[in-house]
Amino acid sequence: MRYSYRVFRDGDEVGLEELLKKTFPGFRENKFWFWKYRLNPSFDNSLVVIAEKGGELVGSNYWLSRDLKLSTNMQVKAALAADIVVHPDYRDQGIGKELMRFPRLSGAFREKGILVSYMFSSPELSKRFYSPSAGYIVAPNHTITYRKLFNCEELKEKFQEIDQAIMSNDAIKKQLKELAMSISFRLKGTPEFSVHIEQEKIYLEEGKAENSEVIIEGSLPLSFLTIGGAVSVSDLVKLWLIGKIKIKRGIFYMFKLRKIFSLFQTALSQQSQRARGK
Repeated sequence: MRYSYRVFRDGDEVGLEELLKKTFPGFRENKFWFWKYRLNPSFDNSLVVIAEKGGELVGSNYWLSRDLKLSTNMQVKAALAADIVVHPDYRDQGIGKELMRFPRLSGAFREKGILVSYMFSSPELSKRFYSPSAGYIVAPNHTITYRKLFNCEELKEKFQEIDQAIMSNDAIKKQLKELAMSISFRLKGTPEFSVHIEQEKIYLEEGKAENSEVIIEGSLPLSFLTIGGAVSVSDLVKLWLIGKIKIKRGIFYMFKLRKIFSLFQTALSQQSQRARGK
């Protein structure tokens, strides 16, 4: 007999509570199921999915409605999967996968305006459950910080400050003639951008740059260290040896790179001193 799937109905309480107790010890005490489900003011039986076989309740998944804030001005309806459980005698038969698919296929999410669904699980369950399963994929196990400056207005303004500081100082400006190059930044969690050093100008450009002499890869903080000048030649060599810095025209560019970052630091420092003197 095939399994059938439906939403929670009155009368499912006893069977569902017993099923949950078999997997989650916390449900064994103090009527925890009734507190978490039935007595919850936001309980919605249409977001509790039941799996049956021959009238026996063999699996369940509870979806919690949430407001998910994606940005300062954007918030969407989301559903968080909780307490997904399958009877021990019926596991490894695809029931969990169908429990997760049901709200999307039945139109329940669409009717409630839910645009995003997600869940958290133990590492062991994650290995068994996602490959990907039911259209879900495993999220990275680390957090990436994304700053709007890589959108790239704030960073562009910073390089405008550097450019103005250098162009107003003849001694620093002369050094640009020997340092002309293009540096691409390919950092995790940010759009790609490049910094162009020319004889009469320094500027930032969004997007992928062609024929950059130097490519810097790695984490987001790396850009602040390099642009701020807080790296030595030995630091750059180490980054080059582990593949974080790629140079197309030989190791000599490592010294030019250090001079450029030092130039940025000097320009920013002078700009800051002038600002304080006003």
